[in-house]
Amino acid sequence: MIKQPDLFNDIKPDTKQYRPVITAQLNGKGVLDVDTVKGCYFGMNKYKEGGCYGECYAYKIANRYGIDFKTSVSRLPYKKAFKDVFFAVKDHNKNFYRIGTAGDPSHDWDNTVKICKMLQPTGKAPVIVTKHWISLKDSHLAQLKEVGATINTSTSGMDSNSEILHRTTQLKRIGAYGLKSINRVVTCKYGKSEWAIKCQEKQDYLLSFDRIIDTPFRPTKSNKRVLNGDILINSDNISMHKENIHTGTCDDCPDKCGTLL
Repeated sequence: MIKQPDLFNDIKPDTKQYRPVITAQLNGKGVLDVDTVKGCYFGMNKYKEGGCYGECYAYKIANRYGIDFKTSVSRLPYKKAFKDVFFAVKDHNKNFYRIGTAGDPSHDWDNTVKICKMLQPTGKAPVIVTKHWISLKDSHLAQLKEVGATINTSTSGMDSNSEILHRTTQLKRIGAYGLKSINRVVTCKYGKSEWAIKCQEKQDYLLSFDRIIDTPFRPTKSNKRVLNGDILINSDNISMHKENIHTGTCDDCPDKCGTLL
């Protein structure tokens, strides 16, 4: 029986940092997360106020409990901890597990690849979500191809031109290597300002890729871009550029983190 996340099992005693030990957690949407890294140094260094786009949900949770989300911590497969993770993945009712929920695995690709290989006997495939703060090596790609990984490259129209160029370059490189490569686009319903129009243009480009996941942005009402009309939200604080975008659970999702695309 997989338990819901116990945040404090992930924190080192008497500190405000994550434990360097791998765990498996079933999130509220029914996805089994096996984060090989917790915390996000690169994202918090780029977006010092609130993490990516000022609205990182993982940072908000960590900050609520005083956890140092600005430090990336590799989650290592110590023997007993890994045994629990192995059977949690094996017994999960879906054919995949996800890496990259509360931290970017690019902080430690070696550890990420190692854990994916150790979990291969479960028969479940890894879905890896990353912004490619550090690029995968060819040796990493070869091993991830062996385990049948799907790699979701997280992008957004709010990214800079250089970020989009880097991430789409990695997206194409991964696909050319023979892995399932998904463009996971954080989308918005943009307003009419010059900033919003440029973001819309970049979003249209990102949504033109063959394999995409459309992930609506969930800003707070106090977000400065919401307040000035750059980003439009509905009553649920979701910015949906299309009304039929999936916002429910994993069971109902047509994409399954890109494994069906």
